[in-house]
Amino acid sequence: MTRLSISTPVPLVQRLCARLLLALLAGFLVACAGLSQKDPTEYIDAADYDRLKLVSTQPGVKIYRYLSPEYKRTDYRAVMADPIVLYQPPEKDLGKTGISGETIYRVRNAMDISMRQMVRKQFGISYKPGQRVARLSTAITGVVIDGEGFRPKKLVPISTVLKAAGSGATIAGSKPQLMVEAKLLDSVSGKLLGEGVYLVSSEQFRREVDSPDKFQLLASQWVKAAISVASGLR
Repeated sequence: MTRLSISTPVPLVQRLCARLLLALLAGFLVACAGLSQKDPTEYIDAADYDRLKLVSTQPGVKIYRYLSPEYKRTDYRAVMADPIVLYQPPEKDLGKTGISGETIYRVRNAMDISMRQMVRKQFGISYKPGQRVARLSTAITGVVIDGEGFRPKKLVPISTVLKAAGSGATIAGSKPQLMVEAKLLDSVSGKLLGEGVYLVSSEQFRREVDSPDKFQLLASQWVKAAISVASGLR
């Protein structure tokens, strides 16, 4: 069982030990009726997200942010960027529409390149921890919200979000949503400097994503937005 704790702000890249990643065709997701198969889940402590405040609301999208009162962007000269995590194990039993390991690798690799280009341009990039170096951890996953407000309860695969949108199914009475999370840490102390969460409803996600290429494009935009929020750029 994975527990996320603000007292030990380990990057989400390291916390998600499940097999990783990627994007799906809307057609096959509609064909997968309901959520009858057991989805792998990671349980999280909703209280760990109490620090986040809602800063923007758009149709089907909410953006949350936390910035440490001690964080100053000018105190850091570069950012060390961890690879993006996409919580989506390869789908094995969907025939020709299954998600292969090759597809997962290709999409994540393209997103990593796009993310690192942004980091290099906005902050300067480092490949090892050190003084005045921050560490960036980003992840895209499905999430189940507990009750009103932003109270994450479970992490679920990305495919679960789209299946729910197609079938109207819920988990514990709530529709899973897509969560893009970015955390900025001090690379030496591990102290949390900033956090941004880009939360997309299952309906909005399914409406906009109809191919792996479209997912890659939109997810890269969402990651950049979450990073900008976490680092105080917006």
